[in-house]
Amino acid sequence: MLGDTAPFRIAGNLYFVGTHAKSCHVLATSRGLIMIDSGGDDTVDAILESLETLGFSPKDVKIVLLSHGHPDHAGGAKRIREITGAEVWLAEEDLKYVGENRLGFCFVPDRFLQDGDEIALGDTVVTCLFTPGHTEGSFSFFFDLVENGMTYRAGMFGGSGVNQLKKSYMNRPDRRVSYLMRGAFFKTLDRLEEEHVDIMVGNHTWQNNQDEKFKKLFTSPENPFIDPTEWRKYLAREREALWKIIREESKTEFVNYAHRGASETRPENTMTAFYEGVALGANGIETDVQMTKDGVPVLFHDDALLRVTGEPGSIGDYTLAELRRFTVKRDGMTDRIPTLEEFLSAFSWRDLTFAIELKGDGAEETTADLIYRYGVDCKCVVTSFVLDRLRRIRAIAPELRTGWLKKDFGDEDIEAMQAAGVDELCPRAENVTPERVEEWHALGFNVRPWAVTDDALMRAVADAGADGMTINFPDRLAAYLGK
Repeated sequence: MLGDTAPFRIAGNLYFVGTHAKSCHVLATSRGLIMIDSGGDDTVDAILESLETLGFSPKDVKIVLLSHGHPDHAGGAKRIREITGAEVWLAEEDLKYVGENRLGFCFVPDRFLQDGDEIALGDTVVTCLFTPGHTEGSFSFFFDLVENGMTYRAGMFGGSGVNQLKKSYMNRPDRRVSYLMRGAFFKTLDRLEEEHVDIMVGNHTWQNNQDEKFKKLFTSPENPFIDPTEWRKYLAREREALWKIIREESKTEFVNYAHRGASETRPENTMTAFYEGVALGANGIETDVQMTKDGVPVLFHDDALLRVTGEPGSIGDYTLAELRRFTVKRDGMTDRIPTLEEFLSAFSWRDLTFAIELKGDGAEETTADLIYRYGVDCKCVVTSFVLDRLRRIRAIAPELRTGWLKKDFGDEDIEAMQAAGVDELCPRAENVTPERVEEWHALGFNVRPWAVTDDALMRAVADAGADGMTINFPDRLAAYLGK
């Protein structure tokens, strides 16, 4: 059955054969068809019928170029390859989206796209540029079209659309995308702004106002798809749309982390402090993990026990059973040292975000295991002052979010974070300004300051557009945010 959008020639040898929601284009070359995106599995029949309506045969399809791995663009590739025998190309980075565990079908392309590939078939050449952001492996395609004796450059932004860069999407268990993809998207926009495009091809029909242009195509003296200004206008709108998401989320999804629980008034890193932090309005809890002598992760900040327990030695000098004899004290209140598992058992089901700091080496694997076991992997960031610990946790659990705690960040630190895949930047609050937060956001980092010592600094950090902060007095922050 023919799709909901009639197939037609856009310009030159470029044809639209998709549906309104799931675009698909073909380039008719002297040696067969190059198909750009396959639509979804549910639109394959409509696409093939559209080809036949235009006078082509499904067997004419020789190459399928997939802009990215989302199911509305790649979901039909398996069936189309089976029917046509075409060679399918996709970026290796997007294999995660076409695997059996992701979308319910297992598909491996014939070839992997590489940045700068020029894929030729007959008299047509398609230039492929690596433009990540929408997905980790998005590609954009450029080619020449001859219309009425004139040559025009056509381009398709193969991974536009910023809704997938909202945190609500990026934190989904079935998607899990690094916040650094936001920075990649901004870099992609910078790169694509350097490209001249006369005819913008929509990755979706609404991106280039295809329906409106189609109505004019047969009545207008000029081809409405030829518009050298449309490309950069669209890129500018996408840039502003992403900035709007980032700025709104810094308010609507701001995380008020109770630092070691409500540590200003309760014994720090104890269940008493954590419960009090929640009661005072925190929507996040920050805590510290150390390993006991017998390999149990417990929540304790200092290496030495003395400051908060009055006991000699360090956490690693004692077994869990021995530590149970000690208490954490503050202002006449006491509580015992909890294990990470006890904490997660009590709080994992709550609508909270967790920041778990690794205070020593050797806790990475057990910590990651407990995070997954209690199902908080989508609402948790593992932090450390030591970058190597974050590298180790990512090697063990690459999908966990990580954050680097540091007084301040220079260019070399930023490069090291990007190389390590660390997506949360955690500076001292005194080093945070609106300009720096915007600079860090443009690179894709989540920004969560610490060492917020007074109300003035608290207000300055919140107003600077940070994504959260670690604070000893979450009640005052909750009251300020409520205003």
